[in-house]
Amino acid sequence: MDGISVRELSKTSFARLNQVKDPENFHAELVRLIRGDFQHIEVFSGLFDVASKVLHVPSWLRSHLERHPGLIVKLEEGEMVGITHEPDASARRAGAAPASVVLIPLLSDGRLQAAIGLVSPLDGSHLSAEEIEAVRHIAHEASPILARLQEIESLKRQNQELAEKTQRAAIAEANLAKVTDERIRFEALIKIASHVQSNIAHDLRTPLGAIRGYARMILDGRAGDTNDTQREYLRIITENTNRVINIANWMSHVADLGGRQPIAVGAFDLRELWAESVRAAQGLFSSKAITLTQRIPQESFEIIADRDRLGFAFKEILSAAVKLSEAGSAITAEFSQGRQREVIVKITAKGSGIRAEALSGIFDHSTSTAGVSQTDKERQMNLSSVHDVIGMHGGRLFVKSAAGEDCTLWFTLPNITLGSEDKSHEQTFNLGR
Repeated sequence: MDGISVRELSKTSFARLNQVKDPENFHAELVRLIRGDFQHIEVFSGLFDVASKVLHVPSWLRSHLERHPGLIVKLEEGEMVGITHEPDASARRAGAAPASVVLIPLLSDGRLQAAIGLVSPLDGSHLSAEEIEAVRHIAHEASPILARLQEIESLKRQNQELAEKTQRAAIAEANLAKVTDERIRFEALIKIASHVQSNIAHDLRTPLGAIRGYARMILDGRAGDTNDTQREYLRIITENTNRVINIANWMSHVADLGGRQPIAVGAFDLRELWAESVRAAQGLFSSKAITLTQRIPQESFEIIADRDRLGFAFKEILSAAVKLSEAGSAITAEFSQGRQREVIVKITAKGSGIRAEALSGIFDHSTSTAGVSQTDKERQMNLSSVHDVIGMHGGRLFVKSAAGEDCTLWFTLPNITLGSEDKSHEQTFNLGR
């Protein structure tokens, strides 16, 4: 490098390097500038990956650095590293000759950013101390430029990541708005259905009340004498009219209840909920030394329903079964599936059963106990809340019992599925009591 000083080389180099816009072009320009002044050697430049401790240099040199990690440590400390490269047999046959390599580090704020490599043949002219010092000076002065370019690249990547996150957030916000809108529409439909159901119940009660009233007046003889057959027919009309009026009253009650406390549905296995309910009822079983026998198949009983409300129904049914059971007796629980894959849960209590008078009002919300003896009062059950819960899920609740016999309570729940055809078309809201 005859006739050129370190200061002159620096001026020439930095005027060009300061015009570079990205790290990749920076390395290309740095190599081109140094190579222009050092025609007799090979020049390269490579970035340092801090995370992996890898210097991106030619593969043969990278292998040498991997075998000697202490050389990377020296570069990180700002020291130059000299290496003698002996090519293998195949490389020598291809014309490669032994070479001397000098690695000069580029540091910024004490951190290794890159390295300049100067490669000269062992049997040729060597680098002078002045030439190495000139390149070291260039490396020292070029480091801030590279640091600035890397910071700009980092900011660009961060801006790109931020833009992508912003885009994803906008998409998520749009999806959330769509889901919220759908939820509002769904809740509106539920309220509309509740009003429709309430109106239907009202429209049913009005004519049925009139039918019942006139039937009673005929039974009372206000329309003249009636024979036994006519009175029996009128009694049947009155009983069935009462039954339908009770259905209409229940429809109004469920519509009001559903409007105030919407059902929170979700998919779950009914066996798991049953197991939790049984564990919670262990104290009740122990109080009367009752044994629970369970006949539950090892298969899925997954349903879509309000878990908390069905948990309440299980609690009430188990409590009723314990009250109906004699001390030291057994309760049997059975799970099965019907023809339409509806879930069937049956609970049988061994005891003296429920009298017909009490059984007739077991699902009514207002049950009077006047005139009932203490023993009968203790045995009298009211499952109106359980009936409401099962009915709101499209199921049906039944009780079979008589005085002196076992009592069986069972209910069905429809096989409602999401994202596929609902096969529970035969299972509708239980409007009967």
